[in-house]
Amino acid sequence: MHPGVGDTWRQWPPEKFAAVGDALVPCGARVLLTGAGFEAPITQAVAARMDCLAEDLSGKLSIGGLAALLSRCRVVVSNDSGPLHIAAAVGAPTVGIYWAGNALNAGTLFRARSRPHLSWRMECPECGRNTIYDPCAHRHSFVDLVTAEEVTASALELFEGL
Repeated sequence: MHPGVGDTWRQWPPEKFAAVGDALVPCGARVLLTGAGFEAPITQAVAARMDCLAEDLSGKLSIGGLAALLSRCRVVVSNDSGPLHIAAAVGAPTVGIYWAGNALNAGTLFRARSRPHLSWRMECPECGRNTIYDPCAHRHSFVDLVTAEEVTASALELFEGL
C-alpha cells in the first residue's frame, strides 16, 4: 500500500488504508507500506491504526527498488500518485483512489487489472467553495468520501482472483 501523495487534496485517510490492510491479511497478504522518507509519518499512521502487522518501507527503497517490489505484488492499493502509476506500468493489479478530475486525466485506461475509486467532491469541506471555479487555500482531503468497504472489495477481488 502506498498511502502518501504529493497533494493533501488527494490523500485518503490513514484509517481507511489500515482497514484495507487488515482485511487483506486474513487472506494471506503481507502488508508492505511504501513511501518516500518524508512520507514516513503517513505510513506510520497507517501501521499504528492496523490491528495486523504491516512492514513500513518508507524511505528504504530507490525508484528501481520500488518498481521491482511493485512488480511482485498481488495487489497495490494507493492514492493517485507516482507509485500507483509505476505499479500499473510494471503489471501489478492496482486499486487507486482518485479525485474525479485527476482520474479523467491520469487514470488507468483498462480495468482488467485496475480498479479506480473516484471522489466527485468539488466543494472544499471547510469553506464550501467549488474549487473547480474558485480555488481555495485549504488542504482538506477531497477523496475521503471513498469508502474503505468499496476499496477493500476491489483489493480482495484482485488479490484473490489474479
